[in-house]
Amino acid sequence: MTRSIRKPLRAAAALAACTAFLAGCGGGDGYNLTKPPFAGSPACDTLTGKLPDELGGHRLEKTNVAGAAAWGDGDIILYCGMPKPETGADCLTEGGIDWTAQKPADDRTAKMFATQGRDPSVQVRFRNENTDPSAVLPSLAPAVKDIKADGKGCDAGS
Repeated sequence: MTRSIRKPLRAAAALAACTAFLAGCGGGDGYNLTKPPFAGSPACDTLTGKLPDELGGHRLEKTNVAGAAAWGDGDIILYCGMPKPETGADCLTEGGIDWTAQKPADDRTAKMFATQGRDPSVQVRFRNENTDPSAVLPSLAPAVKDIKADGKGCDAGS
């Protein structure tokens, strides 16, 4: 393998391992949250303090997990402090934030998106296939915008 292929493969493997770790932590409530690997960052502390009380018609649930939030009994789950995702073909901009569609983490996740070009990354999981990300992701923009963009968003082609 050449060096140019190894780095993306290592990053993909790290992201897959973190996603699998988080996916394996199910509970009786249907969304047992686990602290993301980089949740202790000041950016994630700031983000979790600015999350909307309502998202996609669901109320924010009380949790004690740093860097994680859930709305509507786990219908929408947010993790701040995830590794940067690989750029996907399905990159979209909502509310001024670039998001990349990701492969669902588990059988309880119908759709999943991660911020593109922000470190740490924010991951949003949707349980319902019918949830329109364009109706939800812009509401997260005020909280996510404080995580510094690195210039490698949807338009960067990286």
